[in-house]
Amino acid sequence: MKKIDLEKIFWSKCRKKIFEKFFLEYESGNTDGFYMRELSRELDEQINSIKRELDSLAAMWILKSKLITKKKVFYLNKNFYLLEEFKNIFVKNFDPIPKLKDYFKSHKKLELIMINESLQNRLIEWSNNVVDILLIGEIDKIEFWEKLAKVFFDRKIKYATLSREDFYKRLEFNDKLILDILGQDGNLILKDNFWVDNILWKKQA
Repeated sequence: MKKIDLEKIFWSKCRKKIFEKFFLEYESGNTDGFYMRELSRELDEQINSIKRELDSLAAMWILKSKLITKKKVFYLNKNFYLLEEFKNIFVKNFDPIPKLKDYFKSHKKLELIMINESLQNRLIEWSNNVVDILLIGEIDKIEFWEKLAKVFFDRKIKYATLSREDFYKRLEFNDKLILDILGQDGNLILKDNFWVDNILWKKQA
């Protein structure tokens, strides 16, 4: 078996993105492959850079390609001898939190954004959290659901969205579900117009 030179593997940011895309999609059951332009748009990389990296990875037998309607599609070589090892590297190193932070930057109508750090392990283990993400305010629920499906490769994510009025009403009546969510270990608050720490302190006093 011909071995590959590992120094040639992880040498560029573009290649790292390609690896992450292919191996995480493979772990999620997507083995169909991707078009170059599709990858260029999704990974936000120039088409020439994508083509150069894909051709190089195909030359090392990490990827294979085929023509579909006269367009080349690249997919993982299932016989690549380090496939499982590489897949495990990217699955275990998966960190969706920066992507979520970037996504929420443009959502000005949200007044509370709370995510749980356990999301970093979502590709390898389930969560016992009541919810993984709590949002108070206005958000397009369909767009948000589609974003979660993309970021987490169709893994199920538990989330809750409430209006400001509903949130205050539940707090007024000491809603156990809301208090349990707010008090979960590992919560990361990205935005808080309610001073949640003070709310919890008053409820516990």
